[in-house]
Amino acid sequence: MIKQIHVHQKVKKEIQGTSFCHDASGIAASRAQDIIRSLQEGISPSRAGLLSRKKDLRIKNLYKFNLGRGYRLVSIKEKETIYVLFFGTHDQCDRWLDDHRKKKPHQKPLPMISYAVEQVDSRQPSISPPQCDDDPLNHCDDPAQISQRELRRIFCGLADR
Repeated sequence: MIKQIHVHQKVKKEIQGTSFCHDASGIAASRAQDIIRSLQEGISPSRAGLLSRKKDLRIKNLYKFNLGRGYRLVSIKEKETIYVLFFGTHDQCDRWLDDHRKKKPHQKPLPMISYAVEQVDSRQPSISPPQCDDDPLNHCDDPAQISQRELRRIFCGLADR
């Protein structure tokens, strides 16, 4: 579970600087902001945004988000902390990863902006959808015990009568 997020100040400036553009960089900046916001809300990195297809082995525990149109957001997860360290084009990202290969760039003294992650209370009751009384599946614990007649009524468009 993630407890803190550290965003490099340069990344924050670049995202804010390009977020007002109406081209690919502006769209990528808004997607990067959405990913950072999702991480702050407690969503795991693998669900916060679209990850690049291939696993990058240049840096351990790396998450490289594909922001579209050739833009990437690079972050590293260490224990309960995520470090967002780079935002830029695909080529710039490759150069940055080559420069920091097999190093630990998140452990260098960098100017970072820290955010606390909102902890979701798992003890809260989840809201379940309302149950319909005339649905035969609601009254049966074992779906294998549903009669053929009830199945034909439910899937009437698929079965011959």
